[in-house]
Amino acid sequence: MNAIGGLCRLDPGPVDRDALRRMQDAAQLLVSCRRSSWAGGAVGLFCAAASVDDCSVGAELVRDARRRCVLVFDGRLDNRRELTADLRSYGITAESRDAELTLAAYEAWGDDAAKKLVGDYAFGLWDGLRRRLLCVRDPLGVRPLYFLRGKDFVSFATQLRQVWAGLRETPTINLEFIADRVAHGVDRADADITPYCGVSRLKPAHRLLAEQGRVRIERYWEWCAGDGISVPDQRDYVEEFRETFFEAVECRMRSNGSVWSDLSGGLDSSSVVSVAAENGRGRRLSTLSVVFGESTLSDEREWADAVARVQGVEQQYIDGDIHHPLSLLRDAVGYWDEPHAAAAFFAVHQEYGRLLGKGGVPTLLTGIGAEAVVMSKRQSPLYLADLLRAGQLRRLWRELDRWQRVRRTPLSNLAWRYCLRPLVTRPQVSYDWQPETHDWIERDFARRWELNARAKYGGMPSTSRSVAGQWHVEAVGRITGFLHRGYLEKACDIRYPFLHRPLVELALAAPWNLKIVPGEPKPLLRRAMRGVLPERIRRRTLDASTGHAVYAGLRKEWPALEELVASSLLIDLGVVNSERFQAALHLARQGHASDLGALVSALTLDAWLQNAAHKGDAAWVRSAA
Repeated sequence: MNAIGGLCRLDPGPVDRDALRRMQDAAQLLVSCRRSSWAGGAVGLFCAAASVDDCSVGAELVRDARRRCVLVFDGRLDNRRELTADLRSYGITAESRDAELTLAAYEAWGDDAAKKLVGDYAFGLWDGLRRRLLCVRDPLGVRPLYFLRGKDFVSFATQLRQVWAGLRETPTINLEFIADRVAHGVDRADADITPYCGVSRLKPAHRLLAEQGRVRIERYWEWCAGDGISVPDQRDYVEEFRETFFEAVECRMRSNGSVWSDLSGGLDSSSVVSVAAENGRGRRLSTLSVVFGESTLSDEREWADAVARVQGVEQQYIDGDIHHPLSLLRDAVGYWDEPHAAAAFFAVHQEYGRLLGKGGVPTLLTGIGAEAVVMSKRQSPLYLADLLRAGQLRRLWRELDRWQRVRRTPLSNLAWRYCLRPLVTRPQVSYDWQPETHDWIERDFARRWELNARAKYGGMPSTSRSVAGQWHVEAVGRITGFLHRGYLEKACDIRYPFLHRPLVELALAAPWNLKIVPGEPKPLLRRAMRGVLPERIRRRTLDASTGHAVYAGLRKEWPALEELVASSLLIDLGVVNSERFQAALHLARQGHASDLGALVSALTLDAWLQNAAHKGDAAWVRSAA
């Protein structure tokens, strides 16, 4: 919805103002914006901010003439009350905007200011007195930030296309990125590579410093997981989680206008809507639900209606059969800076944007992120390995017996998979030990780029002695790959209550007998929502999936997909095997796929690459070698 960026010379020469202007003009935004820029000496900064009523939230360029500091800021701060109290001596008041708070925080705490900021943000700050550029991305990576380190300059921006716009060169596609995307399907939090060679992603919880002709990247924040296995009294944790979740939703409803929320009918989005309805009394709250008449296994209208009815909120519907997955895929990928499987749902995102624009609503709440923060129903009981290492054998036996009765799996299998193997292999994290590379991937490509290893391990630095704790930290670190990017991100301000930093820290520290319970998905959230959610929703354990709708979309879009595969760059680059890939797609068209998500991810990746080639946005290496 907003775009910021800048260009900084690493030598004494003046900033290239034409390059700066090209970067600013390259911003792709789907709402009317106000633009501002500043250039002085070796540096220039710019901002394109959505024209909304609440100017305290969003993107802005601010200056501090006394300290000769200039800041471009995109985001939202959620601990304004604490910051205002701490920064009153720096001229901060309750009416100060988020960008002004950030600038004052830098004056007070220097490079460590980001540690004090709670919220979703990315910013670039030029300190004229010290002649240094500081760029920061929030700990969870909600706001993107890219940078390019040239011979005598560094540039940064929140959109990938802006970074290259400053140069008169055509970027080269990065084959390692393609290998990562084929192996994972989503961004890896520990990876800084992008689709283009030379352009890097500033990783979440990192900062970039450019001064005295040098550029360095530093981590400024570490997530820590508690090593505790259980506590006798869980009520304090549940109550604190409940209070913090209410706070997370409330601060994300900060707006002068209406706030709408995504509502699927599942536990996560229903929790957000229920708390928002209670927090937003007197404020217009509406929900958006995608419903299906044909793809009935993907339809959750019954559950969404129940939540909306109990909470008394207005409901908007989007027909998922009309706006089906994989429609207009070639057009869709043009709105994504990087290939992303969410482009398959472009038609729904486009309708979201249309309804939000028609209602004059700039803000959308969503339940995304809960799967990692409060544990999904597929969560592996890796805390059993911690019990074994701690020598708590009696407790381990009881826990194994509980899991065996629920999963109906031989005890020997459970003991090997969740007790012994995690200690033997010490995964950094092994995401439930994914299967071998898909058979439609070319074996030479898989071997050269070690796809099996890429698929299994996240590679984040170890922050916990606990195997389960490390898994949780890495699950949180992977959230950025599942956030809304592309079309919807450029059409509205998307807010994620489950990614409230205090809430994430609380979930990481919670005891494992509150986070993982056999047969009870997301037990911590369920217990915290007692009395808030309709009881039948709170007790619901099975969710619909989008799989049925995607299979239907494959059938409806088959002629266009055949044309896409016929000109496949993944085949041309030696990434996928033509015959086996087409056979897997034909099977999926009939309603069966061993990994539907991987196929969709490959299709969107191929469409994105072809779009980049067609527009001349990338130079091509014709071989995967």
